[in-house]
Amino acid sequence: MCLATAEDTVCGLYFNSTLAVLQSVGDEALVRRCVEASGEKRFLDFFRYPVRLQGQMVSAALPALAEEFGSAEEALRQLGRLGAKHFLKAGAGKAMLSLSPGSPRQLLSTLPTAYRLSVSYGQYELRWTGPRSGRFVLRGDFMPHPFHEGTVATLLELGGAREVRVSGWPTGGLDSECEFCWQ
Repeated sequence: MCLATAEDTVCGLYFNSTLAVLQSVGDEALVRRCVEASGEKRFLDFFRYPVRLQGQMVSAALPALAEEFGSAEEALRQLGRLGAKHFLKAGAGKAMLSLSPGSPRQLLSTLPTAYRLSVSYGQYELRWTGPRSGRFVLRGDFMPHPFHEGTVATLLELGGAREVRVSGWPTGGLDSECEFCWQ
């Protein structure tokens, strides 16, 4: 987060999904602390907030979520999963779902656009390596790769994919990649 500038912003849906995960594990005290620390009373899904604020909220929430989900990596995956579900319930996400009914490939093809709609930073590219496999390449993104693994897996599953496998790794600095396949 020390590399983030004032121009690096993220939509409120990321904050809301983090708070929803905390509420799902029953940590209302931590929910209140995260909201109070942000200086906001609530977050509007498509209003822009500083990405540094998101980093602070995730950092505050991660110890409790890691305990609940067994590790920090799994907690980040769950945040990515819920973030994807939250996005798809919003207007832009519903439009993306309607354009790709029952097609994991078509739904996942919207991923770079979804990222560009929800953050002001980074470069996102989807590279297909086969009819049911590919790689999501992220450059200049502040969230760790397990978050993106959760996002990709959820989109594939919601698109109807079965036996989904997603594996991510950092490639240096703020860059990472997620390889995926399904049956």
